[in-house]
Amino acid sequence: MVGLLSRVVNPPVDPPTPADDSRGAGTGGGVRNGAGLGVGADTGRGVDPGEGGGTGGGPYRPGSGIEPPGLVREVPPDYTEQARRAGLEGEVLLEMIVTTEGTVTDVRVIRPLGAGLDERAVAAVRQWQFSPARRRGTPVAVLVEVAVEFRLP
Repeated sequence: MVGLLSRVVNPPVDPPTPADDSRGAGTGGGVRNGAGLGVGADTGRGVDPGEGGGTGGGPYRPGSGIEPPGLVREVPPDYTEQARRAGLEGEVLLEMIVTTEGTVTDVRVIRPLGAGLDERAVAAVRQWQFSPARRRGTPVAVLVEVAVEFRLP
């Protein structure tokens, strides 16, 4: 089905039929399979997986009205014996999602350090606990970057 925006940008050559104007199987003003005033797989005034005014589409990034999460508990990473023998120091840059409960998921290495330290950094941050990020006072999931530092004593 042609979307509304594409119909405005690229209007059809033939006049629309009643089937073209259908918004899908939504009920009570819903679009696609939404209910209420929802759009997508949602209820209420939500958008996609949101509900009751929620918005889907993945986590936010801190800034522009999104209060960042606060670190509550940090677990330091362990050195690998290989990295210790090599005298390797530096930072592993990670990207992760902090959930609405303040837990860490979907950790991804952006800038590795090697010698097994990347895996140790990921294992450590998976144990971190945060106070959740907030949007208008409501907890939201956010995508953040963190640098895990490795320094020898």
